[in-house]
Amino acid sequence: MAKDIQFVRNLVKGRIAETVFAEMLRHSGEFTVLEFGYEKIIPELTHVGCKREDSEMIETLRTAPDFAVINQKTKEVKLIEVKYRWRLDKSDTLKVANRMHQSWNPSYLFLITLDGFYFDEINTIIEKKGEISSLVHSQIPKDIQDEYLKIIQDFERQK
Repeated sequence: MAKDIQFVRNLVKGRIAETVFAEMLRHSGEFTVLEFGYEKIIPELTHVGCKREDSEMIETLRTAPDFAVINQKTKEVKLIEVKYRWRLDKSDTLKVANRMHQSWNPSYLFLITLDGFYFDEINTIIEKKGEISSLVHSQIPKDIQDEYLKIIQDFERQK
């Protein structure tokens, strides 16, 4: 039973991370944030008649980034995977980037840790062997990031 509880806890942490990401970007007023990931796509495909036997397509969709984010000024679209991690781990970050690179290139990785937010294009992460840059964006200043990071930190303190 404890294993099931840990699975649910990790699922909740992932959903919190995705919500924090989406709301922080929406708060900036510069982005349209669309849910895009596997969990959102597969039920809809099943509903319109796609079969699970289409395994190659399903496997590609299994690695679909969580969000499509549109910059309202430039109209640039970025596919972004959001991950929560207790702390940064270069080998784990590289593993995620390599997996995404196989099917979703270009795409981006947004990591949430207890220490802050990190963001880079997956090709950059691969070139830097798992290093990822701290989130720096003029529309998402440090004080706003700190407010959203506190949500994650408060959740972790409730253990």
